[in-house]
Amino acid sequence: MSNQWQGIIFDDPRSGHPMLPLVIKVMRCIYRTVNPTRPPPFTVMKWRHSQSLSYQVHEDGYVPSIVILNLREGQQDSTMKTLFTINLNTMTVNDKVRNRHFPVPNEIGSSLRELDEYVRTIVREKKEAEVEEARRRQAFYRCLFDKGLIDEDYGKSFSIDSLLCPICSSQQTSCSKCKIISCSNSDCAASSAVPIVRCSQAFHQARQFCTSCLESPGSLPQLGRCPTCSRLFCSRELNWCVGRPISDDGGIATSSSNPEITRVHSARPLSCNAAITCMSNGQNGRQCSNPGCWSIQLCSTKVCPECTTQDSFSCPCGRYWTCGGCESQSSTVRRLLTCPRCLQCFCPSCSYIRACKVCRRVGLCNDCMEEVSEEAEHTPDGNLLVQCQNCQSHLCNACDDGGKSCCTCSRVLCRLCEEECKRCSHFRRICGDDYGFFEFGSGGEMIYHNF
Repeated sequence: MSNQWQGIIFDDPRSGHPMLPLVIKVMRCIYRTVNPTRPPPFTVMKWRHSQSLSYQVHEDGYVPSIVILNLREGQQDSTMKTLFTINLNTMTVNDKVRNRHFPVPNEIGSSLRELDEYVRTIVREKKEAEVEEARRRQAFYRCLFDKGLIDEDYGKSFSIDSLLCPICSSQQTSCSKCKIISCSNSDCAASSAVPIVRCSQAFHQARQFCTSCLESPGSLPQLGRCPTCSRLFCSRELNWCVGRPISDDGGIATSSSNPEITRVHSARPLSCNAAITCMSNGQNGRQCSNPGCWSIQLCSTKVCPECTTQDSFSCPCGRYWTCGGCESQSSTVRRLLTCPRCLQCFCPSCSYIRACKVCRRVGLCNDCMEEVSEEAEHTPDGNLLVQCQNCQSHLCNACDDGGKSCCTCSRVLCRLCEEECKRCSHFRRICGDDYGFFEFGSGGEMIYHNF
């Protein structure tokens, strides 16, 4: 049996510890039982009511040999005096002030048993973790022996509890995922025998993985190497291309989220986000604007030049680009606007071309509009659009019915506008707020009068 006491302190009411409510419940019950006339403490407090669970571990290491709940109270000299101890093994209370013992009240019996089970779980999990750690360390020594880096006698004489490398005496390190052990010294032969790589960012040094754990089916690798600066980074610090999915017949696959699907290439880092020179590299790839693109369905990645097809599209406005390898992009419905005169395509939000707000008929692009501006009145195809000066909507000749007048100022409105223009509606809201009014001047200007 280990004679060393270990403990868990409960002195912060905001700690959120899962056992804190039970400790407070037991504390209040004991105080009420001993002195019913004295109000019990409301909660734990660092300098006033600091409670603790103390325990010793059995020699096998898997269970506690004894568990004690200490109820303490602060003194004027800032010391903490133990008033009560509760033995969770015998379920008895020791009143150290009155020097007497009594069984725990029935109302807190279940709470104390839950506290006892909590300590037992902590002790068991800690021992299991130590056994697993020793197993991994033994596997590390066995690997070094199999590779001829240490002899068997030296491996046996080296302490299994040591945290140092048996070759160079540097600190051991482990994979963040599978916990396999290696040497932290990159120049040591042990680190080459069990390679573990880590992110080059100083604040991500704890994220390190063995080569077996780098790849994860259906997701990006844990780490990747920037092709420009050759440094290793966490996957979220890199721009990736996951590879355009292809079907068995060489066409576009219908599902890009399936990890078993065939791709042009495996997940490939394009650049890191740590240096401007890396981000400006020409091989960075581009972000496809199609929301159904295969590159976005799996994760927010980019499309490399190898995965870009000849059907890729770049709008003249420079704000819209599609890779051409998307299923929706290769279909007949691409949501693009095509000028009926020059047949140039534009993105739906491009400012170089407009479509009728009512029938969605596409008008001429800006370049074609300039070429036919002198012949606008004689354009037979009706591809010239008229813009409403009130709502800014565009309508084709067929949908433009001549408009209507604003009910207040007689301004011409299109068929999509309300009965009143935006200017009059705005001033009417102002009048409603402060009881003013407006009128029109001789030049048609609005004059606002505030009472």
